[in-house]
Amino acid sequence: RNADCIIHLEVIVEKPLRFFHVEVEIKDINDNAPVFSAREQILSIAELITASGTRFLLERASDADIGTNALLTYKLTPSNHFALDLGNDEDESKSVVLLLKVPLDREENPVHHLVLTATDGGEPNLTGTVQLVINVLDVNDNPPVFNQSVYRVKLLENTASGSLVITLNATDLDEGINREISYFFHDSVTLHVTKLFSVNSDTGEIRVSGKLDYEESKFYELPIVVQDKGSSQLTGHCKVLIEVLDMNDNIPELSVNSLSVPLPEDSPPGTVVAII
Repeated sequence: RNADCIIHLEVIVEKPLRFFHVEVEIKDINDNAPVFSAREQILSIAELITASGTRFLLERASDADIGTNALLTYKLTPSNHFALDLGNDEDESKSVVLLLKVPLDREENPVHHLVLTATDGGEPNLTGTVQLVINVLDVNDNPPVFNQSVYRVKLLENTASGSLVITLNATDLDEGINREISYFFHDSVTLHVTKLFSVNSDTGEIRVSGKLDYEESKFYELPIVVQDKGSSQLTGHCKVLIEVLDMNDNIPELSVNSLSVPLPEDSPPGTVVAII
């Protein structure tokens, strides 16, 4: 790798005896392509919160040649999100920096694949490549969303306790703990209603937990909240409207108000005897 590659020889010639000092200079040819130490470089960048202009130092390529044959230039595949920033280090080699042009969005693209190409200055020039894999880390930027804003259910008033009313469904576009969700009643739900209905925080199942009575209440409105488990918790909302249907569960009652005065035997038809 020395700029001057010289082999020193001592030559002896007989008859007459003479000594010669011979220097053999070896000229470099461009027979080595640039090489990266690994086939891919992996970076992890948080979405949204990593600002434009953030710089990420990349590993440079090496070239076993010398001089111009080892002078490397770099090129990145075109990208809307990334660019290369090349600068000279103290040893006059180029530093290779990946520059973030715009913030990333994991929900738009969770992984970016780029190719970094190193080209030497020989004739003909030789190239080497490395795959850049940028994993976009999730932040909790998406609230959970119900697949309906309003759910309508009809229940017979004799529906047994423990019966399933409805299973709610909400989804969160984030990943990991940011997409884990739990369901619960809104704070406005009265204690009386929570004795009649229950919601499973994990599955979103709403079940009957008490005795319904059409004569007591024909309609219930249950506001439901779904909340993710991210560091900054986000919520979604829906309503469950429950109509209670009447059953023939009440015996008719007879109330008689009779007159206490005696009736003459010649009372005409139509004379009031009692009020039922």
